[in-house]
Amino acid sequence: MNKEDREKLLEETLNKRRPYQQTYQESMDILKQTETELNKLLMENQKNIIDLSNANHISQNNVDLATLQSQIEKDFNVKIDTPQTVVAGKDSKEVFDEIEKELKETVIGQDKAVEELVIAFRRPYVTGSDPTKIRNSIILTGTNGSGRHQLIHAMGKALKEHGLTVSEEVIEIDMSRYQSSSQEALFLQDIYAALQGRNPIILLENFESASPVYNRMLAQLVLEGSCLLNKRYVFANNQLQEASAKLTKDAIDHLDGNNKVLVFVSEGKASKLLDVFGKSFIEKIDDQIRTSLLDETSLKVIVTKILQDLVQKSITQLEILLHVDNSVHDYLLQCYEPDDGIDSLTPIADKIYNELVELALRHNDIRSLDLRYDGKLIATEEDQKYELNLGSDIDQERAEIQKELDEIVGLQKVKDYLLSLENHVKVSQLRKKKGLKVAEVSKHMIFTGNPGTGKTTIARIVSRMMKASGILKQGQLVEVTRADLVGKYVGHTAPLTMDVIESALGGVLFIDEAYSLYRGKDDSFGLEAIDTLVKAMEDHRDDLIVILAGYDKEMGEFLTANTGLKSRFANIIHFEDYTGEELMLISKSIAKGKDYKIDPECEKPLQNFFTLMQARKDVTSGNGRLARNIVEDAILHQSKRVLEDPNAEFDVLKLEDFDLNSTEEMKTSK
Repeated sequence: MNKEDREKLLEETLNKRRPYQQTYQESMDILKQTETELNKLLMENQKNIIDLSNANHISQNNVDLATLQSQIEKDFNVKIDTPQTVVAGKDSKEVFDEIEKELKETVIGQDKAVEELVIAFRRPYVTGSDPTKIRNSIILTGTNGSGRHQLIHAMGKALKEHGLTVSEEVIEIDMSRYQSSSQEALFLQDIYAALQGRNPIILLENFESASPVYNRMLAQLVLEGSCLLNKRYVFANNQLQEASAKLTKDAIDHLDGNNKVLVFVSEGKASKLLDVFGKSFIEKIDDQIRTSLLDETSLKVIVTKILQDLVQKSITQLEILLHVDNSVHDYLLQCYEPDDGIDSLTPIADKIYNELVELALRHNDIRSLDLRYDGKLIATEEDQKYELNLGSDIDQERAEIQKELDEIVGLQKVKDYLLSLENHVKVSQLRKKKGLKVAEVSKHMIFTGNPGTGKTTIARIVSRMMKASGILKQGQLVEVTRADLVGKYVGHTAPLTMDVIESALGGVLFIDEAYSLYRGKDDSFGLEAIDTLVKAMEDHRDDLIVILAGYDKEMGEFLTANTGLKSRFANIIHFEDYTGEELMLISKSIAKGKDYKIDPECEKPLQNFFTLMQARKDVTSGNGRLARNIVEDAILHQSKRVLEDPNAEFDVLKLEDFDLNSTEEMKTSK
């Protein structure tokens, strides 16, 4: 670098100024932007500044990098974060060799992936990069639980510890949050904040579920280093806002890569990203890394480390000296599921620790424990033995579900279907353990039938059953209707529907009167909700079950609204109307739940009444709702009776309390 270039660089760096702003908020916004620009300027000229710091003089003054930074901070009253270690070219090998060694000790069993990841992060130091653009782009694939996220976070930490970056933070962006083009403002705000932040790494996942609009922006960042926006924005009040005028000062019309490393994480193979981003994107990325399944040796090391961490936590948190027998190590090895990776072991380790916490809380005098597994996990202190409960939560939940099913009156065909579905899940899990292929079946359902036939009750049981079986992670039931899914203006429906879907992820989305979503081909809002639902079912097929409910005829018409609907709902379950005898049993169950008994003399008249009502065979019969209304009405009559008769039984409903002859439904049926 010649003298003229040095002086020009120093002048540009030290004399950059911002115009005076009137309001405090505007001043703070400008200050933040100034700090960003200064950091960016330092990064852009990093190599030249190094040359300057190594030179004997700069414009007749000896100025090194530290002095230059100090002068900038003094002039602008800001703190400039810069990496402590500056390496370039082949000189970077030594520091990255250290990083590789550390990562191999941290992420067990992924030596090859670690080596390739180190090469990927070292690459820009060797080839050079434009600080205004993306520093490097990486594709990282592998099965769940194979350490993909752990690898990236460990790399971020190592870069910071070795002084190569000012932050170890990895920004994770879940692209499944942006499935509609109407969510542009949200996406731009998130990606802009990530690109402008101090974090060196941005991790992107679930892009297969994102709107193609946002994936194209990511592809442009990779291919060109920056991305043009179709609108102008300004940064104010710590957020990105659409500019009100075309010539707004300091308007933002593009996104710069700002020296970030983009890591695209996927469970599928790198070739599957071709469908999402295209051929040019794949060819542009030099570093395509895949984590591998753990071998037996690596798995044993990981299990040993898990148990060592358990011992350490017991000592530091519980003040209990824990001795772990080899049988516990073998037990954890047996629990390992290749498809779930380490994720299949960490919940068990957490459960063991939680059980130890319970012991410590209930027995303050425990100082040491011997832990062993012999069909059951036993903690022993001298002659005292404590059994740790590991699997009873799931077993108890399944037993409660079965009991609840048994207590439901009627619906035998529905019960048989649910049990067959659970049996299929159990067999699939056994086949998976033996290394056999698993035949996936659609779990989405349509419940048809009249009101009051138990559709919502069964939907709740489905959500709990799938959670207990391990199919769903959460098991919640989100019950909605058209009003919860369809917006009031153009562009409102898709994000509204997606909000509901996201609240149901890990559980069951139950849409009652689903046929109301489709009011003909001219109902654009309803069709948009259906289209969004169909796409989400495909994107989240492993973590969402959708149940649609409605009348037989109307649901048949509803399935014609979208060509993908019928194929996704292979399980159409019809709920028959209850018989008079079944409604009598339901009435007794409702009364029992309210601490009442129905006098035996009421049973025959009640059953005849219900039989007469159900003979109508229309939607006005009421089914279970009819039984509930009859019982609640009888309780009101009984209250009046027992107040007039001090000797009356407070928990018995008599025939006179039902007063069936004056019931409106009885009158209309005659």
